[in-house]
Amino acid sequence: MTMPNRNLPDRVATHLRIGVVRATVRSQPRRFRKEHAALYAPFRVSESSDSPITIDVVRKRITSWPCPRFEIYINGRMIFAPTRQEQILPYVEWAMNWEVPRVMPEYLQLHASSIEINGSGVIFPGDSGNGKSTLALGLLSRGSRYLCDEFAMIHSESLALHPYPRAICLKRPSFAIAERLGIPVNRSQSYLKGIKGFVSFINPLSIRANAIGRTCPIRHVIFPKYTQGATPNLMPITRAEAAFELHRLCFNVFGCDKPSLDVLTRMIRGAQCHRLVSGDIDATCQLVENLVATQPAQLARTA
Repeated sequence: MTMPNRNLPDRVATHLRIGVVRATVRSQPRRFRKEHAALYAPFRVSESSDSPITIDVVRKRITSWPCPRFEIYINGRMIFAPTRQEQILPYVEWAMNWEVPRVMPEYLQLHASSIEINGSGVIFPGDSGNGKSTLALGLLSRGSRYLCDEFAMIHSESLALHPYPRAICLKRPSFAIAERLGIPVNRSQSYLKGIKGFVSFINPLSIRANAIGRTCPIRHVIFPKYTQGATPNLMPITRAEAAFELHRLCFNVFGCDKPSLDVLTRMIRGAQCHRLVSGDIDATCQLVENLVATQPAQLARTA
């Protein structure tokens, strides 16, 4: 369904530059606007003409239904129709995730959290449920710099890892971990995100002012797997094994402007590759920090 051609006088537009991603969000519901501003106010910009992504949040009242329904459009296409207010923000974030790979073919985009540690890019690729966001949050709380909790944005020509510092999405089981790290979670303001259940969103700049990382080379590819009570452990794997697994985790495997396997093969030549069994968050973060601190000199010289 396409965006209805009708007058929506109370719809307010917000223009954003979130790292390398530019977007415009036009919304009617006031509560959503307030919640979204709390996460993205630092990324607001004045220009709008160059936004490749436009998201519209529209309130639609159905006469046979006592509560309003909301419709979420992305670049004119309706993709979600939530019926509850607390579903809007997660679905807007989801809409962005779906559209970014489509409109930014100059980046190979992997399902991974990504951080920068002292100029080195570290990515944690994997399917949902492996603790990628929690691990990124733990490292961020210890001084690492945040790039994204959902994407590794790799420029297909330069192979550099770029920031897309979207709000960190934390599932309810990880709320207590974040609080133990000293990161406040507003438990009264959680959202329903489909089969993932209730989640909370954290603005990385609310953790510290210099939380956002810089464009950097990828030096470590680490596939995490959270196991409760496990002793954290890193196991080296070959670059070939890592490249083929990364290929499976590409969001735009056929939409990148260069062959995705070629980009991955070139990128991974300069990286160490490991599998990570993660358990206690502090011990896991210490293990990762130690690995990055002792990276081989030949890798550091190519930065």
